[in-house]
Order: sequence, then C-alpha cells, then structure tokens
Amino acid sequence: MSTLRWNELLQEWVIVTPRRAGRPFQDKERACPFCPGQTETKGDWKVLTLENRFAALREEPGPVPLDTNIVMEAPAYGASKVIVTSRNHDQQIEDMDKEQLHRVFDEYRRVFKELDEKSDIHYVMEFENRGRAIGVSLNHPHAQVYALPFVPPRIRREIGAFQRLWNEANTCLICQNVENELKSGNRIVHETEQFVSLVPFAARLPYEVHIYPKWHVDSLSSMSDEIIDLGLMVKDTVQRYSKVFEENAYVMALHTRPSVGKHPYWHFHIEFYPPWRDRERIKYLAGIETGAWTYTNDSQPEEKAKELREAL
Repeated sequence: MSTLRWNELLQEWVIVTPRRAGRPFQDKERACPFCPGQTETKGDWKVLTLENRFAALREEPGPVPLDTNIVMEAPAYGASKVIVTSRNHDQQIEDMDKEQLHRVFDEYRRVFKELDEKSDIHYVMEFENRGRAIGVSLNHPHAQVYALPFVPPRIRREIGAFQRLWNEANTCLICQNVENELKSGNRIVHETEQFVSLVPFAARLPYEVHIYPKWHVDSLSSMSDEIIDLGLMVKDTVQRYSKVFEENAYVMALHTRPSVGKHPYWHFHIEFYPPWRDRERIKYLAGIETGAWTYTNDSQPEEKAKELREAL
C-alpha cells in the first residue's frame, strides 16, 4: 500500500509508492495496454479515462486527517487516473484535429469536476508526461490525474504570491503579468483572442512556456466554449516544440485552484517544462538546482521566445 510521509525538514508530504516500480515499460515484445482491444480499452471510444493500475493514490481505506502535529504517516488516500487521449497509438496533440482536441479538453474538464467535488480532496493535478527524455514508460498518447489530500508545495508557493498582490492591490498577479507581457511583446510566442503563450521573464528552463487565459478564470470547470481554443493553443505550443527538438519531450501541468476553500485570486494556467537545452542536448538539473532549488538558465528567455515564434 502507498503511504504519505511527512518531511519535517521541508514541511511537505511525500508519496511513498514502491508498487509503481513494477509498472510496464513499452517495448517491441509487449502489447500497448492503451491501444484498442486490450483488457481495459475494448469498445467504441475516442477518449478514455481509466483507473491507474499502478496507482500512487487510492480511495480505500479512506481519508485520514493530515494533522502534521499528530500524523507523520498515513495511507495515500486520493485518486490516480489515466486519460488516454486517442485510440491511435501515434496520434499526439500536434496531430489532432479540432474535434479530437475538443474531446480531450472536455475530458480534462469532466475528470477535474468529478474529482474536485470529492470529499477530503484538496487538489486535483492534471498533467502529461511525454518522451523518453523524461522517462515516459508508455508512448501511447495519455495524460494523468492525481487527486491529492493536500495542496502540493508548488501550488502553495503560487497561492502565497497570488494572495499578497490580491490583498495589497486587489489585483490578479497573472492578469497584471499578461498585460505587461503583451505591451512588451518580446517574450510572446503566440496570441489568440482568448489566450497567450509566452516564455516567462524569469524562466527556469530554456524552453519553458506558459499558457495564460486573457480573462480571470480559476479552473477548467469555469470555462465553456473557450476550452476548444485552449486545446488549439496547447496544440500550437507542442507543434512549435516538434519543429525545434529532435524528440518532442516535455511535462505539461495544468495549474488550477485548490479544491478546498475560496480562491478568488487564482488564475488558471498551463506550464510546459521541456528537458532540452537546445535541439538535442538535455538540460540536466545539477547541484544548485537539485540541492538548493535555485535554477540557472543558460539561455535568454527573449531569444527562446523568438526561436519558438519563428518555428511555425
């Protein structure tokens, strides 16, 4: 059974899940478990959500209140799901038409709503890992969803930044940043009526890209028809990566508001973290990044934004 353990030094929960070490890795001898006709993928479907067979989090045996003054270890309550985003083993985001993109992001929204409403779930993280360069075990296009019984450290850090500006100036941090970036323009990658993609001013990774809605919205569940435009913006970003890198590899993370409490300051956004230093060299995290959480970006964000702008 997976467990949650409290790291007193860093004040964060760690998921200890040794069972995941046995998850399958794709090879020529093994049938892809996400291709149609396998045990869990029979029937007629275009996008399919499955329970993760090697789940880090489970709904049984139920939640334990994570009071860190009392609880140092608890069962890893929550949910782990896989969203298979295409029947076609080779149809990645950049190959999808508008209709399929709509299905995919509708499913992101549906799964988020379902898990967001569960009791004792504090945060729903939807993300896609892609490419051998980041250690993906299965190549079939898919995303993952973790419903967590706590708010993860990265989101807590963002909450603090959002709250400070909201309380001081009644202003959204991302709304302000979007306005400033659009005036500057030299870090913009692509812009539509509803969304903008850009390389952040203080990007930690050379090809880090963020996608921001131009209006203040807290989650996918608060979007309606705009969701297809979000899918098209994600596709645009991935297409640009496919032109720049030898292998299209990245982590895509959807940053949404927590599932508990009220968060009027929160601004939904998507962040991409490719592992590349340039077209074919990996940007490895070394001592200062891993040991001190201080990133060194040996590129100019403005230059990388220009490279991605010109890729299409």
